[in-house]
Amino acid sequence: MEVKPMSKPEEKKSCQIEIPFSLEHASVVKRLRLPKSDGRLEEMVSELFEKSSSIARMRAVYLVSRARVIDRETVDIDGASFTSRALSRNLIDQETVFPFIATVGRELDEFSAPAGNVMMQFSLDWIKTMALVSAVDYLAEFLKAKYRLGDLAHMNPGEIEDWPITAQKPLFDLFHGAEKRVGVTLTQGGLMKPIKSRSGILFPNEKGFVSCLLCTQQRCPGRRAHYSPEKVKEFLD
Repeated sequence: MEVKPMSKPEEKKSCQIEIPFSLEHASVVKRLRLPKSDGRLEEMVSELFEKSSSIARMRAVYLVSRARVIDRETVDIDGASFTSRALSRNLIDQETVFPFIATVGRELDEFSAPAGNVMMQFSLDWIKTMALVSAVDYLAEFLKAKYRLGDLAHMNPGEIEDWPITAQKPLFDLFHGAEKRVGVTLTQGGLMKPIKSRSGILFPNEKGFVSCLLCTQQRCPGRRAHYSPEKVKEFLD
């Protein structure tokens, strides 16, 4: 018998957490590949890092949701329908999932480097992005501890072509406005404000899945695995 998704997203109680700025200065310097001989440049990055850590107000909101795989490319989560072959494959036999919205906060997002200083602007953008990655990592570890889970993986709308950014709308609909409590809004075009925010689905996964395996964007602060044509064939064909 065919299982059809519900017509409207089911409203559930959302949970909000405050996230500490846990990004390490050494990891930022390493990822930026700063020349050791340029002491002024490293000092500049240190100043940006210290300022960022002092003003960041990172937060997240999440749901404990029920997922049902409808077919090889459709998943129902609390009544919202999502089309993605990779998501469908990952959620087979996974009934409980965690939709989330995380942000570095307006304070850090709006912090800017001096106009005209390209290197400072570049470095600050990397700091913000790495802070956002660390925020999602913190949320995953929080969920693992709270719900006694094993490894978690996550997928984000717009990260790969298989799950386009248009999926942001039904994902946000699951929260029924709760995202505003952490200061995040969604534009008509499907972009989040603050810009350094991320939404997605966290789910149990013991197979080491990371969406980086399916992503062709090479220069990314959050990349954790090389692009794999074999995995693309496995998940998307």
